Amino acid sequence: MKLLPMTQDIYPIYLKQAIKDFAEDKVQAKTWNKEEALALSKASFRSLLPEGLATKGHYLLTIALADQAIGYTWIYFESENTEEAFVYDFLLVEDYRGKGYGQEAMQAIKVFCSQLGATKLSLHVFGHNQRALHVYEKVGFQITDYSLSVDLV
Repeated sequence: MKLLPMTQDIYPIYLKQAIKDFAEDKVQAKTWNKEEALALSKASFRSLLPEGLATKGHYLLTIALADQAIGYTWIYFESENTEEAFVYDFLLVEDYRGKGYGQEAMQAIKVFCSQLGATKLSLHVFGHNQRALHVYEKVGFQITDYSLSVDLV
């Protein structure tokens, strides 16, 4: 398992999928309505990655297994001197899910961040994504807080 810098030709492919996935997650979480979700997702990505792959503090990586891209991750360091990194995105290609590759990739991400000086790695997972939560807990992540909602209509 290797983490490789995302290339300029892969970036638009990743971005299209990531924007779509984020919009769908926000709709499923009932944070955004379906009609506005894609536009809001695009705006979020434009805001967070104004320089694309060259955006300072952001590491967009391809997760590779035997030189085959099996996923992507986006890691953020707030400043060069920070000891905390944040995983903005973690995506495995569908064919590689549920086979242990997610855990292996998360271990590689932990090593990558540690080598860059991080002593803490955080991430967010949507409540409806129990599969991802299971992977994160298996590699040592602990829940730090809960955010709960209830529909009243």
